[in-house]
Amino acid sequence: MCELGEKLREARERRGLSLGEAARQLALKAEVLEALEECRFERLPEPALARGYLRRYALLLGLDPGPLLALYPSAPSLPPPAPPRPRRALWPWALALALLGGLFYAGFFLWPRPPEKVVELPPPSPPEAPSRYTLRVQSDPPGARVYLDGFYLGQTPLETPPLEGGERVLRLERPGYVPLERRILLDRNLSLSLALTPEKPPEEEASKEAPADKLVLKVEGRSWLRVTRGGERLYEGIPEVGSELVFDLPVEVRSGNPGAVRVILGGKDLGPMGEPGIPVTRRYP
Repeated sequence: MCELGEKLREARERRGLSLGEAARQLALKAEVLEALEECRFERLPEPALARGYLRRYALLLGLDPGPLLALYPSAPSLPPPAPPRPRRALWPWALALALLGGLFYAGFFLWPRPPEKVVELPPPSPPEAPSRYTLRVQSDPPGARVYLDGFYLGQTPLETPPLEGGERVLRLERPGYVPLERRILLDRNLSLSLALTPEKPPEEEASKEAPADKLVLKVEGRSWLRVTRGGERLYEGIPEVGSELVFDLPVEVRSGNPGAVRVILGGKDLGPMGEPGIPVTRRYP
């Protein structure tokens, strides 16, 4: 205990005060007065406040504060600072990470790589144009109408412009002769010479087959037909090639391909209803 603390304790005991009673009168904690009496200045607040507590305590005990303040150290001793907490060394981890990064860089960027193979694809071949061939048709006798797949091309002798190849249907028609129809394979330039078979005289055949008061339509090629009488529709459609349609008179007939329809009226052969491919309407009788 220091001189300052002894004087304070002796004065308090002479007055018969305990630390708790003195602390209550000064409105201080007993620990503050105990620290002053035991010279434990490190437990006290900053020097300005601690010297104020000392002055008030001295006056309470009837002592002169001046000599006591002279005994109070200007810089109270403080406990030695705690030794610094040892830190774990981080450099081994940093070194390991740096080595790993260097190995990755060397392996990814510096390691020689095999050259990349460039595969060149052949250019796409252009689409093949459809093959086309010419068709030459001769008939005996000449002058027969030529149809290919139902389309009128002209009369024999005939040479067509280049046509798309493949399987086609060729038909020849000539008045007084049996129509000739044949399937052909157009896979090269083709030349055909065909003989037609004569029919029986139209008058003789018509007189045997057609009544005098009837209209007979002989279908020799593909054609749309419509037959009406006084607004009543008797027939409409595409009859089968080679068929015959018989109607009572009077009638009105419309054909989409008149050249393919032969008209027999009252037993008399009037020939084709009109020109091939030119629609026409006729009234009989």
